[in-house]
Amino acid sequence: MRTPMLPGPSTITLDQESFKALASEVRVDILKKLDERRQTVTDLSGLLSLSKPTLLEHLEKLQAAGLVKRVDEGRKWIYYELSQKGRKLLHPEKVAIVLALSTAVVLAAVGGISLLLAFMTGSVPFLPPRGGANTTLNPTPATGYGVVEPYGSFALLVLLLAGVCGFAALVLFWMGNRRRARFFSELARA
Repeated sequence: MRTPMLPGPSTITLDQESFKALASEVRVDILKKLDERRQTVTDLSGLLSLSKPTLLEHLEKLQAAGLVKRVDEGRKWIYYELSQKGRKLLHPEKVAIVLALSTAVVLAAVGGISLLLAFMTGSVPFLPPRGGANTTLNPTPATGYGVVEPYGSFALLVLLLAGVCGFAALVLFWMGNRRRARFFSELARA
């Protein structure tokens, strides 16, 4: 079974074990609960109103499919959480979001440094330069026309790109949530 991740050519391919594990509405509910945070068998049993033996049977099937892992930290409780494969299945958009946010941070840093340089050189667009003129265009003696100072324009462009990348990350997050909801509703119908 192939389920679209995001609009475009990207897809998620489920192997036979994962598909079998997701065939049960109870196991899908377990994945949803483990997506919120890791849980003990007792926690899950109370949340899903299942007996512990029944719940353990479902958890074993999810573990066999590689969607859930058992975490024993040597303490009193044993936790269950989504495995890397389970997280990728439920949140494939996270890589794109991290990339978009990282790009936004880098661009914002470059834009901030450029803006600082623009303030230091007096070439910030839309602010009067130190000489008191009403524009950042400095007339050239040959033409009489102005030339935009490089630091200020570059800073504004880079900061604009940082904002676009940040907005793209929000859109990806929103699309990922919609895709995940659609994925679970398709599983419920199957």
